[in-house]
Amino acid sequence: TLRLLEELPVAYLHVFPYSERPGTAARDIQPKVPEKVKKERAAILRDLGVKKRETFSKRFIGKTLPVLVEQSPEKKTGLGKGFSHNYLPVILDKPHGTLVNTIVTVEIEQYREGRLTGRIVHG
Repeated sequence: TLRLLEELPVAYLHVFPYSERPGTAARDIQPKVPEKVKKERAAILRDLGVKKRETFSKRFIGKTLPVLVEQSPEKKTGLGKGFSHNYLPVILDKPHGTLVNTIVTVEIEQYREGRLTGRIVHG
């Protein structure tokens, strides 16, 4: 699974350990994978997911993206925040003010702490 995901051009991984469910064929599969191993494997895949998300996000630095401005400001800075059309989190260069629930055009300037940052160029 890891090698395959490393090769695939995916931008986001939703990783969770398998848990048995009554009435499913998978419940009877042997041998059982120990919980510790499940957690270790999930952690490795989550780390890969972070790297893939960063690689994907950095492709947009220097480009403009449509961003839907959210109601609540970014907690650390009070700046506006939103999500791009491909669901990347974006921190805006100024407070969001009257732009809530509108789509603005944002020039992406950098990737920092798991998010893109940019300045509003239209909206």
